[in-house]
Amino acid sequence: MATIMCTSPSVLAQGDEDGSLLGDDFRVGYDAEINMNGTTSNRNGEAGNFNDSFVSLHAEWKNKVRLVLTGKLEELFKSNKVEFTDDFDLAAFVEEAYIEIREINGSPIAIVIGKQPIPFGNDIKAMPIFRNNPLANLQDIDEVFGVTVDLTEGLFGIFDQAEVSVFETEAGDLEVGRIDGVSVRLSKMLKDNWLLTLSHAEQGNNHLNTGHERRSSIGIVGTSTDGMLVGWAEGMFFSNNPEYPNADFGLTVGAMVRVHRTTDVIVEYSYIEKEVSQIALGVRTALTARTTLGFEVRYNDFEDKSDELVFGLNLNYAIGSGGYKPNEHYIFGKDND
Repeated sequence: MATIMCTSPSVLAQGDEDGSLLGDDFRVGYDAEINMNGTTSNRNGEAGNFNDSFVSLHAEWKNKVRLVLTGKLEELFKSNKVEFTDDFDLAAFVEEAYIEIREINGSPIAIVIGKQPIPFGNDIKAMPIFRNNPLANLQDIDEVFGVTVDLTEGLFGIFDQAEVSVFETEAGDLEVGRIDGVSVRLSKMLKDNWLLTLSHAEQGNNHLNTGHERRSSIGIVGTSTDGMLVGWAEGMFFSNNPEYPNADFGLTVGAMVRVHRTTDVIVEYSYIEKEVSQIALGVRTALTARTTLGFEVRYNDFEDKSDELVFGLNLNYAIGSGGYKPNEHYIFGKDND
């Protein structure tokens, strides 16, 4: 039910594509999620949003060329209803627009060109409202134009995958800006159930005038043999980050355990030097084949302001081509037993 990790820069199809009308060589498909988020805290009161809601369309030819276009539905829900207003921002709506070319000249290389998420870090998204983690913006580099080269062989057995990207650092528009960023992510399966990732990014941030930013990440994700328990840890060293200019180290450690075939419990600890320590507890329950309810509570211990207790509620509805259903087991309706 929870998204744990993604070692590819692509937004892959979450269901079988429909190629019945176009032949087996060419397939089209879609996937979408609606996230209704509500929070209340002792410092900031109540808030609600549709963050991380999206719709994605993709077309693929012979499993070698793939076009992806993804839109952020939260841009349509800003007035609590779906509509294209006069001030609708198309550039902000388009989250991804890229082409992926695989197996170039028969080699195990893929190239992604366009507005895309840049491969970086563990990419853990287990908590119901994962962006409430104080490290969330440090762990993501997305909505930028760039080129990513993904290599899965020819690494002399040292790593299983290498992803190298060059990109602009000014995100969220439809213009190709100055290419002043570069990153690399290396992945290695240590054992069957343990994944190690090493990431580094250099970002010029010329549009911010905050100085050259660096991020380095070391992460590991482990899963029990039966899949009932998942654990992760990620340490990050950084400098000149616009959000945390006085810090240079962050850490997040967490675990998720399946307590019932429909329910996961997540615990997570996050720390940013000179800024905040956070303890979080979350629960996710599959209500139907496509609907998941999540609840979380986070305690923020800030360095320079009063502590904060935040309660959050998330309702997720997901659909996809080919009858995609994210939940195998669920409470309401006929279970897939």
